[in-house]
Amino acid sequence: MSGIPESELLRANGEIRDYLTAEQAGELAIKVQDDRGATVPLFSARETAHMADVRALVQMLFTVQIASVLAVLTLAVMIVIWSPRALATAALCGALLTGVLLGTAGVVAASGFDSAWTEFHVVAFSNELWQLDPSRDHLIQMYPEAFWLEITTLIVTATLLEAALIGAAAGAYLLLGRPQHVPLRTLLTQEVAGPAGHSRPKLTAPNPRHYFR
Repeated sequence: MSGIPESELLRANGEIRDYLTAEQAGELAIKVQDDRGATVPLFSARETAHMADVRALVQMLFTVQIASVLAVLTLAVMIVIWSPRALATAALCGALLTGVLLGTAGVVAASGFDSAWTEFHVVAFSNELWQLDPSRDHLIQMYPEAFWLEITTLIVTATLLEAALIGAAAGAYLLLGRPQHVPLRTLLTQEVAGPAGHSRPKLTAPNPRHYFR
């Protein structure tokens, strides 16, 4: 349909990846050879402008991801210093919340991915450059909706698996590492080892009558 050999599309895909992930990048200008051997631009001006919007979104997500990781690590260090059980509780709650949110999103996407994908573009972009024609625009021919459905399913599945592993580890720690309750009377009457290995006398609870004679 595209009129461009697969080898050229694969090369272009690598250039697109580099364009989206590079810290500094100019305008995306990819030239390919079509089936007739002519060198032509891969994308139209509309597609190129949309890719600039996509790159801005990807770079913003990278920044948010780095900030989130730093915040989580800082919080984890603070919680570990304060209480490891508090960290395990927070991890368990986070894993459960992630599972609920992604599970709900997965059900919504599976029941109507077309509308969910459209709503994502409406929210993520301030223009309508993303509305491309599959019959002539190479960008949507290279990355059709079925591709994004498969990628989304893979990301959601991997994230749910990660959340399940974190939740299971945190739950096991909270369950198996639960502190044992020791009655107060036992603490007051137990033997305490003294210096040189000698045991001290057993402590008994004070009798109020000793203070009033």
